[in-house]
Amino acid sequence: MTLDQIETFLAVADHGSFKAASEVLHRSQPALSIAVKKLEEELGIKLFDRDQYRPILTANGRAFYHKGKQFFNNAQSLERYARELGMGQEAEISVAIDSLCPLNLVLETLRVFSKEFPETRLNLSFEVLGGAAEKVKNGSVNLAISPSIGFEGQEFNLRPLTSVDMVPVLSKNAEIFENHNSLSPDKLKNFPQIIVRDSSSHPNVRTYGVLEGARQWSVQDMGTKIEIIKAGLGWGRLPHHKIEKELADGTLVEVNMGQIKNDSVDVCLISSEKYPMGPLTLKLWKYFLERAEV
Repeated sequence: MTLDQIETFLAVADHGSFKAASEVLHRSQPALSIAVKKLEEELGIKLFDRDQYRPILTANGRAFYHKGKQFFNNAQSLERYARELGMGQEAEISVAIDSLCPLNLVLETLRVFSKEFPETRLNLSFEVLGGAAEKVKNGSVNLAISPSIGFEGQEFNLRPLTSVDMVPVLSKNAEIFENHNSLSPDKLKNFPQIIVRDSSSHPNVRTYGVLEGARQWSVQDMGTKIEIIKAGLGWGRLPHHKIEKELADGTLVEVNMGQIKNDSVDVCLISSEKYPMGPLTLKLWKYFLERAEV
């Protein structure tokens, strides 16, 4: 049984006749008929009923069709994969994404890329603060989408992608919230500020967005931080795009006062000078920049 025989059988089944299949495959009808006949002999089953005007799949033919289709598609994918490797194209690309980044920008870019390069495996990791920088530095990811925190120095390529508005918020159900006029920085210092821990293996002491002298609870990811704040157990700065609904319906309220104020964070597309980009990583890099919101 050969791949050519399976392709011929599938073409006849899909297009309804040996004549139509020959036009699609650009081969003669007798050659296709011989290929299918040999396949039937090797398998020991009859695939087509030829007693009618057009060849009709037998019960065995229908069963073999589904397995044959899957096998042929996998074989084509393997062939494309090998061809890409032979061209020096990456088999997989890894991207570290900071938890602040708007996912819609990332997902739309990945959708376009994966459609053009379906055989390239994409590995995504979600990081906080220095986590993305660490992974770019040690070469465990090809690209990062992150604020420039931790990317100091000349060893990185940075291109602006978008900016994220960070909003200090508190749940209207928090025990210290009565009304906006009752709040003060001193009151918030005695109420837990929820912060997300740096995901790097050797986190630096970072004070970005942290109120000096405030009580702190630390969590591992942005989703947990949002849920704790919504539950009224603390306050903190959150990306505006992640809490638009809660701000609109009043579930969360802004607490701008004194040191506590709205801020904007620039998010960049980042690669390492030490590890040059391969052809597909460079393609993905360009796709991201085409959708930059700056």
